[in-house]
This record gives sequence, C-alpha cells and structure tokens, in this order.
Amino acid sequence: MIKHFLIAINLFITMSVLTGFYSKSTDTLQQSLESNLLPVSAMELPSKTIIGFGEATHGNKEFTTLKSDIFKHLVEKQGYRVFAIEGDFGGGQKVNEYIAGGSGTAQEAAQAIGFTIYHTQEMADLLAWMRSYNEHRDAKDQIHFYGFDMQRYDHNKNGLFSYLKKVDPALAAKYETALVNLNDKTVYDQKLALVQEGLSHIQNLLERMKENKSVYTAKSTEKEYELALAFAEAIKQNATLRGTKVSYNNARDFYMAEKALWILSFEKKHYGRENMFITGHNGHIEKTSTTAGTTTCMGAYLAKALGDQYYAIGSEFYESSFLANDAITNERKVFTVKNSGNDRLAVRFAQTNMQDGFLDFAKARHDEHFLAYLNKAQPISAIGAVFSGWYGKMEKMYTLQMIPAKAFDAMIFVRTATPSVMVTD
Repeated sequence: MIKHFLIAINLFITMSVLTGFYSKSTDTLQQSLESNLLPVSAMELPSKTIIGFGEATHGNKEFTTLKSDIFKHLVEKQGYRVFAIEGDFGGGQKVNEYIAGGSGTAQEAAQAIGFTIYHTQEMADLLAWMRSYNEHRDAKDQIHFYGFDMQRYDHNKNGLFSYLKKVDPALAAKYETALVNLNDKTVYDQKLALVQEGLSHIQNLLERMKENKSVYTAKSTEKEYELALAFAEAIKQNATLRGTKVSYNNARDFYMAEKALWILSFEKKHYGRENMFITGHNGHIEKTSTTAGTTTCMGAYLAKALGDQYYAIGSEFYESSFLANDAITNERKVFTVKNSGNDRLAVRFAQTNMQDGFLDFAKARHDEHFLAYLNKAQPISAIGAVFSGWYGKMEKMYTLQMIPAKAFDAMIFVRTATPSVMVTD
C-alpha cells in the first residue's frame, strides 16, 4: 500500500514538473514570437535580386492587398520597378501596355492576367495604382508588369503574330493557320493529337525564328525579337504540358522559374534593372519543395540559381473566408477555414491579438529556442483555386508540411482574412 502510494506521489511530481516545463517552454516561445513580430506597416525588407511573396490562399482580399503593400514599399523605398505574377505571360504583356498608358480599364487589365482568381477589385486597384505611378515618369523609371505562367495561348499568339507580321508576313500567315487548334477556348479539352500537332508546329516556328534572327532584328529591334521568342516559348511550354507525358506540376514550376529568370535578364539587358518582385501561391514561392513529392517548386529552382539573393516571404492566416471553385460543381463560392493546433504559428500569432504581423526569421537567430521551433516542420496553409467543404475538416487537404525557416526567409500573418471582391464581366 505504501509502495503504491509512493509511486503515485512520484508520478504526480514528475507530471507536475513536466507540465510546468511544457508551460514554461510554451510561454517562452510565445514571448519570442511577440518580441520578434512587427506590424506589416513597419516591416523592413532587404535589397535582394528577387523578393517573392507567397499567398496562403488565392481567394482572399488581404493577400492581394499585401502584395500591393509589399510592392509599393519596394518601389517607393528601395527602387524596385518590376512586378511579376503567377499569371499568363502574354496576358501580363497586355497589363504592361495598360499601366504604360494603354487603352481599357484596370478591371479589363486584371482579367487579361488569365485566371479567375485575379478578376478582383483588389487586383484592379493595384493595376490602377501602377498606371497612376507611371503617368508622370520617364520611360526608364516606369513600373513593368509580367506574368511568369504559361497555361494560356491567345494573348501569347497575339503578341507573337503581331511581331511576325511586321518582320515576316508570309511566315505569320502560315503559322497562324497551323496553330489554330492551340487556343484558350479548348485549352482544357482539346484532342491530344491536335495539341501534339500544334506542339510540332510551334517548335518548327521557333527554329525558323532563331535561324532568321539577324533578318528579323534588322527589321525591328533586338528587344522586340526577344519578346516575340518569349511568346513562342510560352505557347510551346503550354502545349508540352498538355500534349506530352511530362510531369505537369514539375514542368510547370521549372518553366515558371525559367521565365522569372528570363524576365530578370531581359530587364537588366534592356532597362538596367537589377531586381524584381514576384508573387504566387505559397507552394510555388517557398524554397524547399517539402511535401511536393517528385515536384521541385519554382522557389527551389530560384534559390538554387540565386542563393541568398532570392528572398521568400510566406503568408498565413488564423481564420479565413475565401473564394474558390467548388471541386465538385466548379461553382465559385465562399469557403471558411479556421486553423487549430497548439503549436502552429498560425495559432500562436492569433494569441498575440495583432491583426497582421511580419516575422523576419533572420532577426530571430539570436533566440536559439525560438529558432529551433522555426526549424521544425509544421502545417502552413496553401489553398489554391479549387476547394471543397470537407477539405477544411482535414488539415492535410489545405496545408503543406514545411519547415518555416527553411521554406521562407520571413512570414506575414493575417488574423482574419476575408473574401476577394470579384469584378463582374
């Protein structure tokens, strides 16, 4: 009896010590987080070749507003002038024409980016700001806009053939007919044989353009020629994704990284720009491809190419109501998710009672205990364009398992995220 009593006492003491240690440890982590967090309005960013911002969802107004806030900060305080988004390359050039004073409205320009996720008032507001910024500045000081994705055809074809009609009208006429089956209307359900035929044609066209470089540049400029090649490459890449057996996700991220580096090189060569801002999904911007299986994400390619000159900012929310296409009905509607778990950054941030916060991991290096926590894997929200109600009940369906301090260089937190405001056609 006495033996059992002593065992019980020892167990009680052990549990009390462990519980006290855990509480103390938890409190220390919370204190570390709070001491390192800044309001987004007070964030400081390093000067890097590429700064990337990842979205926790594609359907919240706050994450579009944040990309706007970050870019404005970089433009006004650090001299950045290049903005690139996870959107259609050809459509991005239509946006670039708009912000340089071209025709149309900001809402129409937002739709040209190519994905429904950008048909929002928040995106239109950002483009309107870019246009206003450019209005009273010399060409050499204006903002340029790009898309680094390749999942559309029409705007790329328009840009390509507009150039070819100038330098080689006969070739333009031939390939306008040859590439008719590569179009946005049938991009998701075109017959495989027709996609493969189109792929063969665009490969041949690219060869002809490269063979005739000196002739074409004599009739135009080297800059126009290089841009035309980039349009053709985007068409070829899209047809490759849809008409061959390549791994779609892996090839797409590789192509996006290639295009981002091409934009950087193009801007440096023709405009003297040394750095740029890019933005896309958390899963593309992060640097580790932690849970992507056989896929290497765009950010990992950029980190390999640029080393510490690629600076990745992730984002996270505590609770979010967001727009996405229903996985079953394809209807665009509002879904709601609230993150949980005692040891997640999303929940710890909510306990600070801040509405938003910026955490630079480099500034946390002096705190060994907190840094160890940031170097352990945890779920980070990564919601794309498609969702379903039951996803929200299963954390693995809407998060990626990441090591925060390896996947990103910094994170921005939003306590309560709200749905984007859609622009109607």
